[in-house]
Amino acid sequence: RRSSDLAEALMENETLRTLELGYNPIGPKGGASLANAVKFHSKISTLRMGWCKITMEGAWHIADAIKYNQCVTTLDLRGNELGDEGCAALAHSLSLVNENLTSLDLGYNEIKDKGAFALAQAIKNNADGCIASISVNNNYITKFGEVALTEAVELVQELNPDRNLYVQF
Repeated sequence: RRSSDLAEALMENETLRTLELGYNPIGPKGGASLANAVKFHSKISTLRMGWCKITMEGAWHIADAIKYNQCVTTLDLRGNELGDEGCAALAHSLSLVNENLTSLDLGYNEIKDKGAFALAQAIKNNADGCIASISVNNNYITKFGEVALTEAVELVQELNPDRNLYVQF
């Protein structure tokens, strides 16, 4: 209930730019409520939801929100058990239209190579995007996933020599 109250307040927000919710047990339903608020209504530019128990289910809602949101530049989803499916949902959104998100932190999310491959494909599909930093540290990504991400970054930098993109493993 508290997450839905906060989400309702965010829909009318005109001044708050940074929202730090780390270590609050929001869960997937709370993540869905907040994502809905951020989707069209919020002016939040920095959204930190690390260790909030969002899970893969909540990641789908957040991924949907960032397809439409025009304000969020920094998204921190560390430690939310997103797994490959949650990572793939976020990657899909990044590959489509997002022109605002510059920093994405997915550390400590039990992401494996399948999720890394989805992120790598998203990076390639949106070579003109503005994402500058992606953190996937402390996941279960092997050298195969690291190589896929590294090659995607190299391709983007070859296509756009002025673009800086960094992936942290």
